[in-house]
Amino acid sequence: MDQATPPGKTLYGLSARAVENQLFIALITYCLMVMLQLKAGYRGPLLTIKRLIHTCLYEPFTFFVQALHRKPQHSTRGRRRVDYERIYQETVRRVLAGEAGYLHDVTYDPLVL
Repeated sequence: MDQATPPGKTLYGLSARAVENQLFIALITYCLMVMLQLKAGYRGPLLTIKRLIHTCLYEPFTFFVQALHRKPQHSTRGRRRVDYERIYQETVRRVLAGEAGYLHDVTYDPLVL
């Protein structure tokens, strides 16, 4: 497989029959996932079902359905915003106060104040 091509975007066979078979496999997979979504009574995205199939492959169907309907453990607030101005001001304050010895430490991370 070409390094520049993401996985899942490549046809493994190039003959007309091979391409046709791969399309049929993709359609059958999609239909099975939609049927599973209906059977489980889940209204969320199919990507969640795909991920849980990998996780719960050898578990009973009831375990899969419970995991599918489980509420998230944590909620995200989106992408973390970095206040670069505050980091700069704090660094300047520490340098002027003579507390800049940590800047020579290679493990220092200015984003963790």
